[in-house]
Amino acid sequence: MMSDTSFEEGSGVSTPSFASSTVDTSSSTTLSEEKVDPGRLTMEMVGPALSELSRTGNGLAHAYIRLELYRKDLTDISVLSDMVHVRFLDLSGNRLTDLSPLNSMNHLLWLKADRNPLTKINMDERLFLQVASFAYNQINTLEGLSHPQLRILNVTGNRLQRISGLDPSKLRALTTLELRGNGLESTEGLCLPSLRELYLAANKLEKIEGLRKMPNLKLLHLRDNVISSLTGFTSGMKTLQYLNLRGNQIMTVKEVDKLHHLHSLRTLSLAGNPLAEEEAEHYVLDALSYVPSLIRVDKHPVSEEDRSEAEALAELRRRELSSSDSLAHLPHEQMFSSASSEFSSDMI
Repeated sequence: MMSDTSFEEGSGVSTPSFASSTVDTSSSTTLSEEKVDPGRLTMEMVGPALSELSRTGNGLAHAYIRLELYRKDLTDISVLSDMVHVRFLDLSGNRLTDLSPLNSMNHLLWLKADRNPLTKINMDERLFLQVASFAYNQINTLEGLSHPQLRILNVTGNRLQRISGLDPSKLRALTTLELRGNGLESTEGLCLPSLRELYLAANKLEKIEGLRKMPNLKLLHLRDNVISSLTGFTSGMKTLQYLNLRGNQIMTVKEVDKLHHLHSLRTLSLAGNPLAEEEAEHYVLDALSYVPSLIRVDKHPVSEEDRSEAEALAELRRRELSSSDSLAHLPHEQMFSSASSEFSSDMI
């Protein structure tokens, strides 16, 4: 069955026709006399917003597959339940609280519903949906998301305080997740082995936890949180290449030593932390001495000279540690004797 926006192959029709344009003249009430909800989407509004003619899924007809309804002040999109051939849909800048009419859009590939007052994403599983953006809504839960081909999910600027409902078995293709500008206080609940890019800037995170099951993560953006400890970074994050910690509360560069097992890490951003102000002259070299795989620290590309100095620092630290360990294992009497000898020689 074809929708109102499709027409048969070879029909010679250049524009779609809409069933809703047929009016029952026997009715005593005309369209002009009917009270129309200004927020309700009508087929008359849909027509001019359609574009990009393409073959339908069965290849037997053509239909318009792109629908742009940006800033139409919409509250009711029930009519979209008939638009089964639409693949690209923009609903941004409206007043929508319900996305259930999209449940009949079986061919939907791309969805943008930014800047609406949505509090949840009430959509059934869309088998072919690959990109979805719900930025700057009022979403407070991610429960129920189940889109097996979804690659990119953007939930920036919502009201999420914790992460739950992201089932890896139902989001097995997800590679990019945008969670910037929410109220997140923890990273617990993020168990998405397929994920490659994770954006968590401008939240309320104090530390990293629960990310050990992210073997494919390459980029982690944590700018402008309140992170003071780097304890949560584990050896399981073996592919991490880019880490942005700018604008957090890391006090000393020694915290960077907790990243030493991230052997794939290439870029590290630490500017805007207390350590970058208090240890401004040498924090770049110190960071490099802890994580020798780095090729850039903040905006500073690592030179061969930097690398040599960092290696020297690391070697000096190893020697000091070895010396401390040796002293710690001396018998108490020998330690006292050694200390006394050094004191006596100083007095001579």
